[in-house]
Amino acid sequence: MQTTVTESPWIHRLAWATALIALLPISVGAVVTTVDAGMAFADWPTSDGHGMLAYPWLKSTGDKFLEHGHRLAGMLIGVMTLGLAAAAFSWDCRPGVRTLVGLILAGVVLQGLLGGSRVIQNERVLALLHGQFAAWIFSLMGLLVAMTGRRWEPAAPVSDSSRSWMAFGSGLVLIVVLLAQYLLGGMLRHLGDANAWLIHPWFAIVVAIAAVALCLFAQRTGETTLARAGRWVVGFVVAQALLGLATWAVKYGFPQWDLVAVQNSSLQVAIRSFHKVLGLLTLMTAFVAVVRCGRAVPRSLRLPVAGSLTPSTLAGSAT
Repeated sequence: MQTTVTESPWIHRLAWATALIALLPISVGAVVTTVDAGMAFADWPTSDGHGMLAYPWLKSTGDKFLEHGHRLAGMLIGVMTLGLAAAAFSWDCRPGVRTLVGLILAGVVLQGLLGGSRVIQNERVLALLHGQFAAWIFSLMGLLVAMTGRRWEPAAPVSDSSRSWMAFGSGLVLIVVLLAQYLLGGMLRHLGDANAWLIHPWFAIVVAIAAVALCLFAQRTGETTLARAGRWVVGFVVAQALLGLATWAVKYGFPQWDLVAVQNSSLQVAIRSFHKVLGLLTLMTAFVAVVRCGRAVPRSLRLPVAGSLTPSTLAGSAT
């Protein structure tokens, strides 16, 4: 008989709090990248020789105010993740939840080291990796929120295995496409890559097609949860595409319509930074949707080789 562990509702609340607080260093980091303030300090983990909490942050201005604020926000999410891990390993939780929390904690630590290495080596490629890795950590945080919620258990496989596989497969394609688009955006922001500048806007069409495909296949499964997840993904992709147009307008303008971009204006910084953050939220939403689709695949079809190795078949093969 298999027993089911029901976590304390506080685990779900802590997961939500951790994900929301994570948006603080992510958002400030997006602004830091937009205004190119990543090297406001040449040292790490100190700031101009001051300890993290000893630096006179509120008296600073400009790039140093932003960069040190990003570091403080990173320290805050580190403390929050430690508290989440302590709660998950102290309270009665499913092994899968504890494993996911452990991955999040390890990811947050590695993310901090990546950020520090970017400063010490003054390397923009590390800044790119720092931004890309943040998306994966936040995706795991979003998955933890979903996993500890009431709608996660029990997982009911879709009766039509072909439809569940189509939803899951289209979701995997979407993840690959989104990662490519996210990388192109990072190359554009961090490296100023000319090829990314040419490809990134048009590749959004591929992302939209992949998102619609996931939504349609999820709808065909007949599962309300999967259909809802697909609609959320499409909603985020559409919002991100519209924000991408706004980002182009404030960055490059539309001279044919007498719309001139004002470089480094508050509006430009805000829209470009939000475009980065919304892209991360879009990837997280798609990741959670794909995991949901994967759980809807009949268990016997997930690992067909392992599924055939039941005690009875093993006993039969031994005789």
